[in-house]
Amino acid sequence: MITPNEILSILLNLELRSNASKLKFIDEGFDDGLDEDFLIESISVLNELSIRNDELSKKQLIGISSLLWTYRNPSWSGLKDYLILFLSRAGFGPTSVMADPEYSPLEKTYSFSESLINQFAVTLAHLKNEVIVGEKLFLLSDFQKEIWEAVDTNQLLGISAPTSAGKSFVILLKAIDLLIKKEGVVIYVVPTLSLVTQVLIDFRNALNEFGLLDYPLESTFSGSFMPDNAIYVLTQEKAISAFSQKNIPFQNIRLLIIDEIQNVERVADSDDQRSKVLFDLMIELRNTSNIDHIIISGPRIVNIDKLGTSIFGINSEKKETDASPVFNLTYSISKKRSKFYLQVHSELLENSCEVEITNKNQIQGYGNVLYNDKFLGYLSLLIDNFYSEESNLIFSPTSPTCSKIADYIADLKSEIDDSYLRELSNFIASTIHPEYGLVNTVKKGVAYHHGKLPSHVRLLVEDGIKNKSIKTVACTTTLLQGVNLPVQNIIIRNPNLFIRDIEGSVKLSNYELANLRGRAGRLLKDFIGRTYMLDESSFIDEEGKQLELFKDESKELSVGYSAKYKENREKIEFDLLNGIGKTASNEDYSFLTTYIRQVVFKYKNNSRIYLERVGINIDEPQLNTILQLLISLEVSEELCSRNRYWDPIDLNKLYLINDTIEIPTSASEENISYKLRKLVLFFKIEFPIYYEKYFGINEHEGSNKILSVCIMAENWLKEKSLFDIFSNQFYANSKQIEEAIGLIQNKISYGLPLLLKPLYDIKEPEGMFIRFVEMGAYTPLVRRFIELNIPRETAIYLNKNFSFQEIENKQALINQLREIKKDLSYWYKIQLNTI
Repeated sequence: MITPNEILSILLNLELRSNASKLKFIDEGFDDGLDEDFLIESISVLNELSIRNDELSKKQLIGISSLLWTYRNPSWSGLKDYLILFLSRAGFGPTSVMADPEYSPLEKTYSFSESLINQFAVTLAHLKNEVIVGEKLFLLSDFQKEIWEAVDTNQLLGISAPTSAGKSFVILLKAIDLLIKKEGVVIYVVPTLSLVTQVLIDFRNALNEFGLLDYPLESTFSGSFMPDNAIYVLTQEKAISAFSQKNIPFQNIRLLIIDEIQNVERVADSDDQRSKVLFDLMIELRNTSNIDHIIISGPRIVNIDKLGTSIFGINSEKKETDASPVFNLTYSISKKRSKFYLQVHSELLENSCEVEITNKNQIQGYGNVLYNDKFLGYLSLLIDNFYSEESNLIFSPTSPTCSKIADYIADLKSEIDDSYLRELSNFIASTIHPEYGLVNTVKKGVAYHHGKLPSHVRLLVEDGIKNKSIKTVACTTTLLQGVNLPVQNIIIRNPNLFIRDIEGSVKLSNYELANLRGRAGRLLKDFIGRTYMLDESSFIDEEGKQLELFKDESKELSVGYSAKYKENREKIEFDLLNGIGKTASNEDYSFLTTYIRQVVFKYKNNSRIYLERVGINIDEPQLNTILQLLISLEVSEELCSRNRYWDPIDLNKLYLINDTIEIPTSASEENISYKLRKLVLFFKIEFPIYYEKYFGINEHEGSNKILSVCIMAENWLKEKSLFDIFSNQFYANSKQIEEAIGLIQNKISYGLPLLLKPLYDIKEPEGMFIRFVEMGAYTPLVRRFIELNIPRETAIYLNKNFSFQEIENKQALINQLREIKKDLSYWYKIQLNTI
């Protein structure tokens, strides 16, 4: 009898030749037919695989089913019935609907043939995985059902699974289920703003479906008042800001979800602030909050249950799988002597399949790193060869290169006769600038996605990708972390996060590459996702060994400060006992002196317990010495708590010299930009470490760069729209506009508030000026809109064009927004999808 590997080998060779021909790497045609004898043998193998429970069999089942369905003979009308049966029996019920083009999602019925036995078998297979939420019935996969039941029976659950395993859907559904049974707070922590918006939209749709329209949905923490019943979808930075208040912020927590938990890995690296924030948030929640259920999740994390226990200090259950409902294939281009080869890799086969590229003149830039015209021309031709219905994501190492790729590809394309794209282009031009790069590219169905996109533009680009109007997207790592976009193909030139290799340059790890590859193909959208790695020679590990391009690498995480503390214990203790702050001693361990002082100041005589929880062990006498030194400072404990990443020693210095410093406190003041410049220069001189960390703008003599940024900050906080900010002679091209947007996002709305916050907490603790700078808004209504996750530019538009009553009543304001939504253009409606 033929084996699963033999079936897969035949199908993968067919897949390889088909794609080599599609991409015009080879000229000759090939026999793409599969005969009926092969079909019969494949069905027999699939039948056997469908009754096995091991992970390998499930992967083989998905791989064979996906390829067989893709390359089926049109006359095989009965194949769908077999695939529906086999996939359902193996626990992939939701995936089985993809084999039935006539499946009815409303009635949840298949277009079966006349086989009653198959119909009964499928129904029976589905019964064990059906759940009822409210009065609605949902079908889960085996893995999703295991998660569902584990949440009910455990306080802490770790979920390790590849992208497209469906964990996000079942987590959201379980959150709704828990709230229906008992109201309370759900906290969902995600790493990026794109993910915040996606999860908010998913929750909004779910709340509407279950008739919970008015259940509070929050994306920020805006004060000391916390509703007893609410769903918070927050980045770790937003979530931890809640702990700067005197009172414990989150109570009555029904469910805490920490998504993309792998981001905590670099917590002990001195320059990785985001890992520290995520870790500190989880420790704060452990120390202060009573939580009914906790879920931590991430892709392919070994011993995720042990990770959860080490962080939260309670027993943990784990649910893990390597089997994805989407069959991911990795293609690579390799060079052997003077010949090029296209290879397809799968973890299911020991050896890759390869075909020689006979049209090798198409290959340009192999072994190089510059994104010059030759390589970009080759990349454009490659994109043109994909099928018109396919969407493609091109990984770029940097934001400027990302824009460059999209511009080049778009310039070679003709404008598409598509009203959606024309209107999108016009909307971006009217809200940013006519010369902004996306204005041209989106008209051609091409876009870029990176950290310098204004929030409203990011939402619209993602909408264009989701509805497949935008087919080609160049992106940076902003789309690595969990954002679900329907792309069939991912193209990666090399793993570099740089153009020119200098000291400190980094590359994507094999683990990160595996997660990126998992973005190709989406659950219930695609049977197969394909990743194309254009330069196999560049995928070399630190020891010079070729990476296994098909391997879905797992990772074991060990978090905490133990190793870092032990390595630098003597130096840390010297700085602690001698009152040396971060400004005076900025070493790679100095963040730990800050952390220890903050914990001791907060927990006093109980601090040893809380330090031990993160791997720091300090003798009681030394802790007493540190505590006495902190108590002797004039700065308050509350001020330190509100600025947890500032060293109390440095805060004390700031407190002692603040009297001579003038600060702007109102958006109506004159010369705000000059006052801000003076403040920034003060920090640059007195607290250079914090200046470089949060602001870091260096200007040459006579350049006035700091002043120009402060002028932009003044325009920003005074609610001047981006279109108005860029409507002058200084912004004549897309590069200048993108650099300015980057300054606004990284330096003005993020870095400047962090730099100035401790001073404002000293001089005007109840003031809102820093909030104005952060949000780019000063009027109460615009700020409330932004707190509702409405992008700033749209919030300003709504304030100018509509009248609103009872703006202090949040639900009344939401109801008014829902009422006017019908009068808005499509582009504004999209931005109100979380309302």
